Amino acid sequence: MIRHAGQWAAALGLSLALGVPVQAESLKSAVQAAVTENPTARVRNADVQATTLDLLARERDFLPTVTATAEAGAYYYNDPARLAPANNNRVTAGARANVEAKYVIFDGFRRANAVYRDAARVDESIFRLLDASETLALSAVEAYIDVLRHRNLAAVTRQNLVKHQDIGNQVMDLVDGGRLPASERFEVDQRIAAARLVGVQVQQALRDAEDRYEAVVGHKPEGPMSMQWVRNLPLTKEAFLRQAVAQSFQVKAAETAIRQSRYDEETVRSGTLPQVAARTGVNAGLNQNGVPGRSVDAYAAVGVEWEIFSGGRKAQRSAAIMRTVQAQAARDAVVLDVRELAATTWNAYSANIERTVLIDRQLSATRRTADQYFTQFQAGTRSLIEVLGAEAAWFNARFEDVSAEASYAFNQYQMLAVESRLASHFGVRASNMALAPGFERRAVETGPFSVFSTDIPALK
Repeated sequence: MIRHAGQWAAALGLSLALGVPVQAESLKSAVQAAVTENPTARVRNADVQATTLDLLARERDFLPTVTATAEAGAYYYNDPARLAPANNNRVTAGARANVEAKYVIFDGFRRANAVYRDAARVDESIFRLLDASETLALSAVEAYIDVLRHRNLAAVTRQNLVKHQDIGNQVMDLVDGGRLPASERFEVDQRIAAARLVGVQVQQALRDAEDRYEAVVGHKPEGPMSMQWVRNLPLTKEAFLRQAVAQSFQVKAAETAIRQSRYDEETVRSGTLPQVAARTGVNAGLNQNGVPGRSVDAYAAVGVEWEIFSGGRKAQRSAAIMRTVQAQAARDAVVLDVRELAATTWNAYSANIERTVLIDRQLSATRRTADQYFTQFQAGTRSLIEVLGAEAAWFNARFEDVSAEASYAFNQYQMLAVESRLASHFGVRASNMALAPGFERRAVETGPFSVFSTDIPALK
């Protein structure tokens, strides 16, 4: 298999040796460009940053709130028991102002659970970004291999045309020498025209593949391209399935959704606990409450607010629990999807190994048959139709061989994508991104305040 892969790459290199830039178009650079520059990646990155900023906004819940109020106007008071007759039952101009600071000391852990939930939400958005990177990386690999495959198919069609033209020249000599009827010339011309038609179709498909490559990677492929084979793939199907589930970014994102729901449950429970807050402030006024003159007073106090009964709490708690159950079921569904994708990918990978081996054997047999038929044709023991049929079988086998090699190569990278390690295989790691997962763990282990120092880089 590796031997034949080298022949495939060598044939492609010969077909592209003339008229191409020196700079190679590597698969690694194509994947990195797709993952970092494609608009889909920027959309996901913006979502991560927006979700992170929502988390950082939670810092306001842990800081004091300071409010200031002021008003001025005309006031009427009628309070004979408290006001002197000269000040009672009259309209008086007045003004008042208040500055107050409030700090929540205890709230039943509502704020902490809100931070934990939002931190888990940030982790989920990062895992979604990483999963999107895997999808983009696989799309880039697919586009790269497709261009490479069509370039090689174009080389095969050119060689097929040259071979038919060579046969045609020899048939012409035999017809002119009277050894073959003139009708044989028309048969060869028909086969040459068919070979040209296949070449036109392959060139169109190649241009389509290059346009698809540009849409995914961001530029058209211009340099020589080559394929690298993946090493260290799982040796058994069960090992592959286990790794796929354990490493899948989709599964990890679904698991963070479960924890978000559990934090919401705790937030609902915190509503049954009292809230303790400290308040301090200053009031200043002019002609307040009908009493002429200036007045100033200050205060500092600790208060407790406890909502002892509120209707609907049981339903609220039940709804929060059911959302956790829903998130768990969604996670189980994702696991099933990942296992199914891993299983079908492994099946295709295994089948393509056998397919390429069998096609290699077929390719060797059809070439020997075609060469022998042509020798026998020259000796007069084989007909032209048999020779052309043997060449057609050889051409079809080569076509099938190129596609089989491409499918086998793609399956290897698809296995990496199913395991959520394709982007890192090409040097795109989570640590290289603006934000990495781990916000929830940091918030739970070192306290809610630990996440508020996160630096959010500007979008490019």
